[in-house]
Amino acid sequence: MEIERVLFELRNLIDTMPNFHNSASNTPEGRMWLGRAAAMVEAGGSSLDAAGFVLAMDAVIGESNSYRHGQAVSKAASILFRTFARVESQSTPNLQGAYIPAGNSFDALAAIARVFSLATTELFIVDPYSDEKLLRDFAPLAAENVLLKILVDPFYVKSSLKPAVERWQSQFQNRPLEARLTSPRQLHDRLIIVDDKEVWIVTQSFAHLAERAPASVTRFESEAADSKIGQLPYHVGCRTADINQPGRAIRVRHCKTKPFRAHEQASSDLAQALS
Repeated sequence: MEIERVLFELRNLIDTMPNFHNSASNTPEGRMWLGRAAAMVEAGGSSLDAAGFVLAMDAVIGESNSYRHGQAVSKAASILFRTFARVESQSTPNLQGAYIPAGNSFDALAAIARVFSLATTELFIVDPYSDEKLLRDFAPLAAENVLLKILVDPFYVKSSLKPAVERWQSQFQNRPLEARLTSPRQLHDRLIIVDDKEVWIVTQSFAHLAERAPASVTRFESEAADSKIGQLPYHVGCRTADINQPGRAIRVRHCKTKPFRAHEQASSDLAQALS
């Protein structure tokens, strides 16, 4: 597992740690948290800590003696914090990126603003679940004359994005915008690509960034960034088809794909594709 993912998951686990001194160890949520924590401690690289966490986890779940149960809870927490510190110390400053606690909407805005400020020519945003919030709250953070490209998935994209794109293109002459569709259910990552060379992963959609759960914005190292850019789809030939979404049906254009940066001539924009 990539180190940025391990680092984020460990942060998330620490932020959402249940109160195992009460009855959380007997709930499905508490046991699921313990299972995720065990996997991340193992991914953190210490076999000794991984084995110790499993023993502590078993005691947290099954120990009836309150004193020994409390000791097991403390041991599990200590191992988790130690693993986080070790993984963080092994990561580069760029990889550490920004961690956004749940509910900190201003921190989310500031984290995205720092990434957007790096762009001098273009920002390429990949978000399958985009809605109008991407343009209303985040896109204005980009500098003027920086080309903004948005890639969305027709199965997940919200209908509010189309009128937002149309109004943006109508109003802003010095803020160019292109929005594109992939084939349905093809996108999974949420990415920001700066000037076609620097890739940042955003762990949640811009539509709900850090609203109900912690999020992070993390930079890929150069080789991983090149790989991500090369894998991104961009449509070059389309046919019309119906896509059913919960509560509605949208008529979209299914498209063959190839890497975004290899496609020199832009085809239909999002507004046309969703018509």
